[in-house]
Amino acid sequence: MPTFTDKAKRLDRIRLVLKGRYGEQPKPIITHPVEHALRTILGEEATCKQVEEALERMRAHFGDWNDLRVSRPREIRETLGADFPSAADKARVIPRLLDQVFKRHNSMVWDFLEGMGKIATRAYFERLEEVRPFVAAAMARDCVGAHAFPVDRDVARVLDRLDILDPENQSESWMQAFLERAVKNTRVYETHQLVKRLGEDRCITGTPLCGRCPLNNTCPSAVITAKKVKRKEPKRAPEKKTRKSETASSRRRKVARKRTASRRKARKGKSSGPPAKRSNRGPN
Repeated sequence: MPTFTDKAKRLDRIRLVLKGRYGEQPKPIITHPVEHALRTILGEEATCKQVEEALERMRAHFGDWNDLRVSRPREIRETLGADFPSAADKARVIPRLLDQVFKRHNSMVWDFLEGMGKIATRAYFERLEEVRPFVAAAMARDCVGAHAFPVDRDVARVLDRLDILDPENQSESWMQAFLERAVKNTRVYETHQLVKRLGEDRCITGTPLCGRCPLNNTCPSAVITAKKVKRKEPKRAPEKKTRKSETASSRRRKVARKRTASRRKARKGKSSGPPAKRSNRGPN
């Protein structure tokens, strides 16, 4: 059973490997907190391309973000598109989040964050209804520089396969607290973004693309898959060879028996001469 220290060191090794694959992950400059909140919500189980295309459709369909706030979830869901991941849930959460903040500050600019502390910012979003902890963590980290590690379903899936987290038995808040203790503040954004990139690129939902994953050699899930393949392959080949060899040998034995019988018959015919005639007379 790996200890906390073991997992923390392993996380740092994972960061270095992924950094070698995906490069530097510069921190964004947040000029519009509302859009950042939308990206955070939309980004769960969706690619960056899907998110940006969805935002473009929303900008074109709704007059502004206040228009989005007062729109029905059904209209938002249709704008996102039927193929967008968890469109129904996100279409419900987005206007609910915007409306709660608007009613508290009567503004869609969210400049109130500038004077709010790190702990207060995170607690503010955590108190909002239907807003999950990973959204609050992302807003606190990216907008006011808090030490936070957002854990959405993508991050949980990847780190579960890497045997760092256990989403079935650990809550979202617990996983975030664990990662915030395990990863230094100076590396928390980079580590989070690299894990998200891996989840989008290789460690996808369903069947992961382990063959080209940079962590293939160290990932417990990839190792288990490889062992299963190795167990199956040797069993099939010997069976086919055994059947072929048995068939060939049986044919050779059959031919040999026929030849032997023919030779015996020929020798018997030569030595015995013509067969004697049978008498039709009965006994005297």
